[in-house]
Amino acid sequence: MNNTTHPLKWIFFDVGETLVDESEPIEDITRQLIAAAGRRGIAVRREQVRELWMEAHRRFSPFPMADILQELLPDGELRRAIWSEMKYRKELDRPFPDALGILKRLRRDYRIGIIANQSAGTADRLRSYGLLEHIDEVFASAELGLAKPDPKLYEYALQATGCPPERSLMVGDRIDNDIVPAKHLGMRAVWVRQGLALRQYSPSRISLPDGVIDVIGELEGWLASWRPAPDESLPPR
Repeated sequence: MNNTTHPLKWIFFDVGETLVDESEPIEDITRQLIAAAGRRGIAVRREQVRELWMEAHRRFSPFPMADILQELLPDGELRRAIWSEMKYRKELDRPFPDALGILKRLRRDYRIGIIANQSAGTADRLRSYGLLEHIDEVFASAELGLAKPDPKLYEYALQATGCPPERSLMVGDRIDNDIVPAKHLGMRAVWVRQGLALRQYSPSRISLPDGVIDVIGELEGWLASWRPAPDESLPPR
């Protein structure tokens, strides 16, 4: 890919459900919820939890599991007791099979960054997956004290990298956390429809993603075929 005809300088990625597959920890915490409810004589089905999770994402809920527990367990004391028995196991996360190859190839032409809501230790986890050596900068919520969808996290990343918004691309699985704030600042954005945020929608025309792909492995094909509209064209760097 030749950057003299392609205006992008930096590509920023979300982590969860974008580069890293969170399906197993989500399945695991779902099993924990079902088991904890079952010990109290409350029947909860996996399909029911999955449906509630997708609906929480559709409503742009900042805390989907809290919404799920509220729906399933109206009693606050019971809800707190069950929550205390549950633990999200990030050690079950795994990079998507295409993630490493894509980062390696894209880094030949672009700088690569991370903008993500993650618990402390994001860089170490990316290193353990073999991804960090192909990433130039990591901007994670726990380390910076900023969290998506706050545009300030994106502003910080752009300022730190010296990249104008129009020369950057955000790739993420959530309209609310990834697409809306990026487009608000004038960045390009690609929505990768992996994970449980499939029912999300762009609330306005200005927040429409520039591209939609079903899996991260399709990003290179999108980049190869995408060209900005004539009035969006930028001079080569």
